[in-house]
Amino acid sequence: MWYKSSIKLEWFVFYTSPRAEKVVNKELVNKGYESFLPLQRKLRIWKNRQQKFIDEPLFPSYIFVKIHSSDIYKILKTHGIYMCIMFEGRPCTVPDKDIEAIRIMIRSEQSISSGNDFKEGEKVCIVRGPLIGYEGVLFKQKDDNKFGIQIHGVGLIAVIDIFIEDIQKIEE
Repeated sequence: MWYKSSIKLEWFVFYTSPRAEKVVNKELVNKGYESFLPLQRKLRIWKNRQQKFIDEPLFPSYIFVKIHSSDIYKILKTHGIYMCIMFEGRPCTVPDKDIEAIRIMIRSEQSISSGNDFKEGEKVCIVRGPLIGYEGVLFKQKDDNKFGIQIHGVGLIAVIDIFIEDIQKIEE
């Protein structure tokens, strides 16, 4: 269809069935969609003391898909997709820069935490390191400084350790 080329591709957030993120991601890629499932390698120890590194979703039950808004219904037909996340009555979109910041965090191989228990803090800008130029929120957790990229409308946040000298406060 000729009109789709003029419509901007955006990252939409979808909620999946529990523990279906990897299967859904694979199916979307096989269908030709650009999807992003942030994974983090974690050491898992079972009751029988067996240890193994596994890739776990950073945001359980969430997947990001870069599509035209007109393709949302097609994505919803994918087995394992439960719903499109809505914010203020519209499908929730995530800026490209936030997706790229999460990719950089994952590539850094530092421990990343996530959650939706976002605590208000100072807005800061990274002035040194691989995330230079990104804006986010600084907060403390167990005496460590953390930098977070919040995905608005969903209430999710990706958090990474940050040195205080690598940031500067943003004056509002």
